Amino acid sequence: MARTLILLAISALILQPTSALPKFASRTGASCQSCHVNPAGKGMRNEFGRMYGMDDIALPIWKDGSDLDEFSVALSPNIDIGMDVRALLFYDQRTRSSSALMMQGDLYLDLRLNKKVRFYLDKGLYNGFEAFALARVLPSDGYVKVGKFTPAYGTRTDDHNAFIRGGPFGGGAFIGPYASLSSTGYASGLLFGERSEDTGLELGVAPAGFTLTAGVFNGAPGPGLNGVTGTRQKAIALRGDARFKLSTANVMVGGSIYRGPVGGSTHLYRGVFGAVTVADRYTWNTEVDHVLIEHPGTDRAGLIFWNELNILLTPGIDMKLGYEFYDPDTDLKNGGFSRAVVGAELFLLSGVELRPLYRINLEDPTELQNNEFQVMIHLYL
Repeated sequence: MARTLILLAISALILQPTSALPKFASRTGASCQSCHVNPAGKGMRNEFGRMYGMDDIALPIWKDGSDLDEFSVALSPNIDIGMDVRALLFYDQRTRSSSALMMQGDLYLDLRLNKKVRFYLDKGLYNGFEAFALARVLPSDGYVKVGKFTPAYGTRTDDHNAFIRGGPFGGGAFIGPYASLSSTGYASGLLFGERSEDTGLELGVAPAGFTLTAGVFNGAPGPGLNGVTGTRQKAIALRGDARFKLSTANVMVGGSIYRGPVGGSTHLYRGVFGAVTVADRYTWNTEVDHVLIEHPGTDRAGLIFWNELNILLTPGIDMKLGYEFYDPDTDLKNGGFSRAVVGAELFLLSGVELRPLYRINLEDPTELQNNEFQVMIHLYL
């Protein structure tokens, strides 16, 4: 409990006025739905998001010679397409080996049935997918969403290795797509990694400066058609954030709650998160989550602390520093996992990103000597 309070206090201090991709939302002071078709963020970009990606984040030196004169993602007046492709080249210190893999290959379809209702499909390279109907029929730019999708919780970082998502290799509470690459018994993250879509209903509103969402789900996340459940216990997800500007800083603070069944246990997550951008150049994202896994007759509490600092060196080039900590059982004196990362994000051309990273993994009490060097190539539309 003392450690929990200390880390919560540190996070709160970070968010004081004195002091993704989520970093883009913080830099612009906008909400996730300002750039994405999915109001909760992630996936296909809307027109504003596409134009921001083309005009504002790519290296200016090559922009004029590489951009298309006429750019359109429209298949018809009411149907748009999009994509995200990520390939990873990596070296693993533990095995002293290098390899390459396709992390992501998603195709998006946005079909607008009328001015209020649309159908959205995100089909992945493997067997995961999101498919939902979205009706913007609530006040305050609100919506109703029904289908199969990832619940809205915390920071929607694109790094599925982060403990606030699935953890290393997208493990989560399930068997992630690259789980065989991880050491046996290595800590997994929350339920929001790869292949974590769940079937349910979500409501959201966005009054000026705020975003509030509430969802109820089957509590059977996973790929394909396995989202059907006959149990009475469902999963719930609540998320809210507030955005405001202070002098030269954009500030966002928020909180989340998730509770759902996993096998014979129940997972309860309670977290706070936020972001600060100063002088349009320095962006800090942070999140603290208390994890409670309720087993019959016994409970286990854990704590996650995630941070990421992005520094805009010049348009198109960001320096990235990160640190995260996960203690799966706060009753034990050891067993924690710390990870630090240093690297860069280079938006070379419109729709092309290169991200070299060096990740330092530290385990307590046994150090596995499993640092990683990664180079991710990201193509997006």
